[in-house]
Amino acid sequence: MNIDDLPQHLLVEILCRLPSSKIVFQCKCVSRRWFALISDPYFVLRFVSLQKCTTDDVLVQRDADMDAILFYFNNLIHGRYLIWDYFVMAALPAKCKSRNLSLSFLPCFDQTTLPKPRILGTYNDLILCSTTWEEDYYICNPYTRQWIALPPTPQVHSGPVIRGFMCDHPYYNHEELVGNRTSSNNIKLNAEYRYRVVRITAVQENCFQENYLEFTVEIYSSETGEWRESVISSSRGFSFIPYACTPGVAYNGMLYWLSSDGLLIGVDPFNNINSSISTGANTTGDIVVNNESCRFVQFHKPEYNIEYVQCLGVCQGRLRMCHYDMEDPFKRGIVCVWELKEVEEDDQKADGIAGRLMKWCLIKKLVLDEMVAENPDIAKWRAEAGWWWLASVRAFDPNDEDILYLYLDEDIVACNFRTRTSFTRQRTDSEFHPWAKANAFPLSLKRWPTPLPN
Repeated sequence: MNIDDLPQHLLVEILCRLPSSKIVFQCKCVSRRWFALISDPYFVLRFVSLQKCTTDDVLVQRDADMDAILFYFNNLIHGRYLIWDYFVMAALPAKCKSRNLSLSFLPCFDQTTLPKPRILGTYNDLILCSTTWEEDYYICNPYTRQWIALPPTPQVHSGPVIRGFMCDHPYYNHEELVGNRTSSNNIKLNAEYRYRVVRITAVQENCFQENYLEFTVEIYSSETGEWRESVISSSRGFSFIPYACTPGVAYNGMLYWLSSDGLLIGVDPFNNINSSISTGANTTGDIVVNNESCRFVQFHKPEYNIEYVQCLGVCQGRLRMCHYDMEDPFKRGIVCVWELKEVEEDDQKADGIAGRLMKWCLIKKLVLDEMVAENPDIAKWRAEAGWWWLASVRAFDPNDEDILYLYLDEDIVACNFRTRTSFTRQRTDSEFHPWAKANAFPLSLKRWPTPLPN
């Protein structure tokens, strides 16, 4: 008797106990029967419920179904060409090693020529990327090397553009808790998940203008396979200059962007209007625009002197931003961390029920100059170079709310609020131009990778 003589349910139980999805994917090549069996949604659910979340063979060496950070760098070669280096890392444990990520499977990647694909956004383990000048857009999964090309956008903009990418649901998720623990057998598969790609640009493309009052919003829908376009007006304006705006962040069903001075805008590309949440339109002058394509929200800035926002991100399910306190006369590198919280406003009462307002709240301050360096690279830089505030804050760690990632002298440095320590997590291999920029996006490493729709 050989393995092909086994009944279907026994073969499923055997294959589901293989150590990783990478090995299971390789088993699809054995026969048509195995291909069909492994492609079945029941197999995916069974595999996810049985696995111990090993992702050693993917991008990060760690036994966990985990959230990580995708860093990439843009660099000038001979003052003419851009190259992109990518790697993935997470904060804990310390033995966690980063690994390089390759996009060489994309059709726009040519090993012999420059430039290489750009990363514009992420959602779970999917990546939105493009050619350097954004003539073509792709969505891919770096684990399975699946990709799809999007149709051309409605317009080619010569001015600045901000973008974002999100899905309505993860491919699979745990449905409920049993006591204090998640039931491993109660997993929901969202095989028909939807996704959106959002591009926002100014109606008047003036490269020298910092605040624009009219926006063109272009949204690509996975259901229709088409782009839709609409124009939104704002009395307050928003900066679309690339260096003055954070990358798009998916949070609680919306995509958010933050300008350098702390002005937050949000787009709900699925138009899922939540009537219980108010942005304080009556009291703070915030803007809420609803149309057939999306819901656009412009939030009030914090009452604080913010000159330049460093980053916007999600940490343990909460939206946060950080910036340096530029009023510090000693330039010690004081990092202020804010969180978007839901608060009750008495003057928003309606029918005896207090309305809910989303508001930025200052939650932490960290003096980088007081950090204790745990490795000689940082200590040497501090002794020779100068000021912490020259380092750029790139990301919040998604798993540990006390850790921030900084880009410092071609290193990625992790700073811990709790222990007041800093240590180098990654030294880049390339020879970087002094103006090279480190970018960061969240990237989830799943037990079963998200397939792309046909």
